[in-house]
Parts: sequence; C-alpha cells; structure tokens
Amino acid sequence: MLNRKGMMASFSVVIASLLLMGNASFVSADSHLNGNSVVAATGDSTLADMPAYLKSSVEWVWKNRMLTEGSTARKNTIFDQIFAGKGTLNYVIRWQSSKPVTLKQRQDIAKMIDRQMNHWTDHLQGYDGWPYKNIKVKVVGWAVADPSLLLDKQPDEVVYTDTITDTLASEKPEIPAALPVAPNEISRFEHFSDPNYSYPGGLDKRFDMYLWATENFDGGAGGDWGQRMNDEYVLSTVNSDEIEITEHEIGHGFGLNDFYEEHERPPGGFPTNTIMWAGNSDHITDWDIWMLRYTWSQLKKDTSRFPITAKDDDGPIETDPDKIVNIAPAATASSSYTSSWENVSALNDGFEPANSNDRSHAVYGNWPETGTQWVQYDFDQEYTVSQTDVYWFQDGAGIDVPKSYKIKYWNGRSWSNVKQANGLGTSADQYNTTTFTPVKTTKLRIEMVSKGSASTGILEWKVAANKL
Repeated sequence: MLNRKGMMASFSVVIASLLLMGNASFVSADSHLNGNSVVAATGDSTLADMPAYLKSSVEWVWKNRMLTEGSTARKNTIFDQIFAGKGTLNYVIRWQSSKPVTLKQRQDIAKMIDRQMNHWTDHLQGYDGWPYKNIKVKVVGWAVADPSLLLDKQPDEVVYTDTITDTLASEKPEIPAALPVAPNEISRFEHFSDPNYSYPGGLDKRFDMYLWATENFDGGAGGDWGQRMNDEYVLSTVNSDEIEITEHEIGHGFGLNDFYEEHERPPGGFPTNTIMWAGNSDHITDWDIWMLRYTWSQLKKDTSRFPITAKDDDGPIETDPDKIVNIAPAATASSSYTSSWENVSALNDGFEPANSNDRSHAVYGNWPETGTQWVQYDFDQEYTVSQTDVYWFQDGAGIDVPKSYKIKYWNGRSWSNVKQANGLGTSADQYNTTTFTPVKTTKLRIEMVSKGSASTGILEWKVAANKL
C-alpha cells in the first residue's frame, strides 16, 4: 500500500491541492514572470566559482532551510536516484484523468520530462565532480484506470491498471477517486532504503518517480516521489521548452525549498529571481543553478552515499594510500610574487612546522600583495596526483590564511581546476588536506584569494602521487 497523506495550501487566488507520498513532499502554485538570464554550464568549476553576489543567500538557504528542514536527508533525492540508476531516471506516467492520450502525445510527454530534467542537470555537467553528462530519462510505463484512454497502444508499451482510492477526492469531489498505481515491487520510492533490494526484471525495470497528471487539480506538487499537476497543463505545455510548474516541482526532487513566507527567504531577499519562489520566475535562473550546485557540493561529501570511481582514459587510477608518496621535494617551486625577504623554495623543503607562525625556518609569503596570488610546482616528468596538504602561514602582522583557494593542474594546453576537490581547508596550525580525482600532469598550482587587506603565505605544501 502506498504511503499517502493529503494537504492543501493556497497562493494568491490559486489553490494548490495534492495527495502526497512520504515525508519529503512539497506543494506549489506557479504563474509566469520573467527572471534573470541563466548562466551557462562550465567545465571543471567548483563552489569557489560561485559569483559573490549569490553566496550569502545560497548559504543562508542551505543552513536555515534545507539543513533545518532535512529536505535532502532522505537518500532518495534526484541526485540519489541518478546515481542509483547509473546516470538514468525512469518514470511511470500516472494518468488520473478521463482524457484520451494519443500515441504522439505520449511520445511528446516522454520527450518533455527528459527535457525538463536535463534543464536542471545540464548545469551540473563539469561541476565539482558530477560524473554524468546528459541524463537518460525514460518512461517505462503508464498507470491508468481505463486503458482504452491510451489510443493506438503499441505492443511494447507497459500499462498498469490497478487503482487505489484518492482521499483528496473526498475533499474535492471533482478529483477522480480512482488513483492508478504501478507495482510497489518496481518502485524505488518504496525500496531506496534497502541497499540489497533487487528489482524484479533488473534495475532497468524499476521506476524512480511518477509524472502524475490529475484532472481538475490546481497548481502543482513535487518531491522525491515525482511531480503532480493538472492533466490539461501537462497536455498544453508538452511541447514547450521550459515549463514553469514542471521545472519548479522537479526542483523539489533535488531538495530545493519553497519560499511562500517572508521568514522563509534570505534576509534582504534574493539577488535574482528564482523559479523556486512560486510566481517569481518562469524559468531556472542563476540563483537556482548555484543553489543546485551548492547542494551537490554539500551532499557529495558523503562518499558512502555518492561513491565516485576515479578513472582516466587508461582505466582506473591507483588510489591505495600505501602506494602514494609526497613528490613535492622533486618539484621546482615558483610563485606569482614572493616577498624579497621570504623564499619560495620553503614550500617544498621538507620542514615540519610547529605552528602557523613558525619562523624558525624559511617561509613563503607574498606581502604586501593581495587579491589572487599563486604558487606552482613544475615536475620533470608526468605524475598521477590525487591529494595536496597545505600548512598555511599566519603571522598576525599582515599574513593570514586565505579567504579561499583553488587547486589547478596543467592539462597540456591550459590550467584546469581539479575535479571532486574535497577539503580546501583554511585552518591555521595544521595541514589542510584536499583530495581530488587523480590527474596526470607535470605542473600543479594553488590559486589563493586573500582575506581582506592581508596577504597570504605557506610554510609547507605536500603533493601526493602514485609511486612509480
């Protein structure tokens, strides 16, 4: 039996009604307003690339809404579903309607849900270790009370005709009481918490979510179970590029929140429009993209939840710690600027600092320069590197730990950010370890952004690579 509950919410003059499954469900009602232009997806980008004007609001929402409300705590977000499906998502169309659906309409609905999903996931491509490109979204079945509504049914189309009673119909009699369902045995929603569950017929036969079209339904609803909206809205928008309610509800599947009340929004409001605030934008905006990316950057830290296998063109790369060595002493060190009384060779001289103000040995610093500065290692041969350890210099007299930094490698033509960077710490009096997807390179660089009027410095910089 499906886990179901009913609730009703209103926005402006529209009543958004829904029958929800599970404890991670949301409701919304949308209208069409223009937002800001959407930023293009970029390769090798990380959280450090987020525009400064978005940072405070995105971080506020993560801390005060998403963490507090636990909207990503259940391991069944769309992020989880994509990983479990190895870059795929399967849908069942839940047709709670008396309207007939032509073969062409069914084919267009399948293309539509693929298009709407990838409008979100396209912006994860090349970002912070996200391992997938285009997500393959497939309709694997239709759940419909009356199969004769599926005109010109094809032999390979899977149809489910079992129904349960929609309790929302008792509150709104215009809603069809018969609610079609697909078998629980093939539902990820019902089994995601069991890592040993085996779907009958294999992984390809499961379905991750419903696209749920309901006759006389107002507004929209979304969560990790799928997206629900009016049947006429589905049919009337099926060939549109960006579909406001559909994209909004998909956003909830990633764990993104609604913003109905003022106290639910960042202090001072949003720096751009957002599709997640009902009626604020009719398309995915810069803020939505970076909220999605920020969410991924936080969730990916749980490597048991999101295991990512390191590979290159030659296959798996060695990551056994017993076969890793510090190759920094073999490098030639250079920098964008070094204070005349300091020495860049201190980066890899093997000295072990006692604290971040240990001046008993040579140090690297770039006072009085501020902004972005870099230090670099050049090697006389290609190494496969996977980790760095940085001991920051902090003297309380003009040198401080950086505000942020990036680790870059030379790809043979230009500098690229390492992928899946996990760490990037700025703590004093200790080594700050950052691991990343192993890369083959002859050069490595740290780009540091200074904190306020302070300059930056390093006491020791280690680099982990495979033993030869």
